[in-house]
Amino acid sequence: MLRRLPRLLRADNGMKTASEGWCRRAMETEAKGAHSVLDEVAQARLKHIKMKLEATGELPVEAPRSALGQAIRYVWRTILLGTAGMGAAATYYTYSYSSQELTDIVKRTRADKTDEPLSQTWCDAMERYLNIRKNLEARVKEFTDPATDKLLPDLPPQLRGNVITLVLDLDELLVFKEWTRQRGWSIYKRPGVQEFLLELGQYFEIVIYTDEPATYADPIINKLDPHRVVPYRLYRTDTQYKDGKHVRDLSKLNRDLTHVLMISAKPEAWEFQPNNALKVTPWKGEPGDTGLIDLIPFLQFLAMRRVRDVRDVVHSYDGVTDIPAAFKARLQEAAAHQKQQQKRGFLR
Repeated sequence: MLRRLPRLLRADNGMKTASEGWCRRAMETEAKGAHSVLDEVAQARLKHIKMKLEATGELPVEAPRSALGQAIRYVWRTILLGTAGMGAAATYYTYSYSSQELTDIVKRTRADKTDEPLSQTWCDAMERYLNIRKNLEARVKEFTDPATDKLLPDLPPQLRGNVITLVLDLDELLVFKEWTRQRGWSIYKRPGVQEFLLELGQYFEIVIYTDEPATYADPIINKLDPHRVVPYRLYRTDTQYKDGKHVRDLSKLNRDLTHVLMISAKPEAWEFQPNNALKVTPWKGEPGDTGLIDLIPFLQFLAMRRVRDVRDVVHSYDGVTDIPAAFKARLQEAAAHQKQQQKRGFLR
């Protein structure tokens, strides 16, 4: 009997556990039933309140969802999606093509595919988009173009024809800006930029001309030029707005263009006066870069020779990717030619 006692106790405990489980499930079922009943009562009460408010005019009557209403909502959603799609397309064409480029594309498309209805529909849509875009750009241009045609003060008479105005871009020439998710925006100073400005400030009238606003550019230029070698700074408000881009107009500098030389890595910067711009490779933050320092001998030579028209020099270097190396090779060639001429004169 004593041996069977543990088993009986375990069996009794099992029955007790089963009984407790059954009671718990019964209570949960009863609670669910009560909860369900309470929900129904609450819903009925809410419905009664809404009907009362609708009758008094305090709550607008909800129209029943008919098939027509569902159709209207479907059409409205389709219009919204279509509008979003057109907005995305407009954004793509705005940043990928200028107004003139799009006009030429539409003309070619009409000429090449006159029999395709889809192409003609696209051309019609693009022409409407171009009309809106040109009107908008004209409005923006009124507020973005410089208010004056003389961005710099008059040059002293003794310096006219004797000094070259050196116009320097900021981004991708003197600095490089980069955005990362971890750090946000970072600005990197190009190696040798301070030495570059200090050295050339002795030979040129230097102007930093950027398409960035003054609030962005000024703190950067202050660090690049602590000795205030650069006498003039021009910003986005001093650029010309064309096809969504801010172009530097050198004709508004109040300087003779025969003595204005621009250095930039951006095609939109020199669009108006490409013959006055040395087109250099953009600096993308590569460490150990010597691009600016290598340009110093070439620019010093240009300043001391006092050329009549800097555009002739620019033309001779058009298409050259490494201007310092090409200049060095030309100097060596000129020296060898001079030595050969002297030898010939000596033999005579």
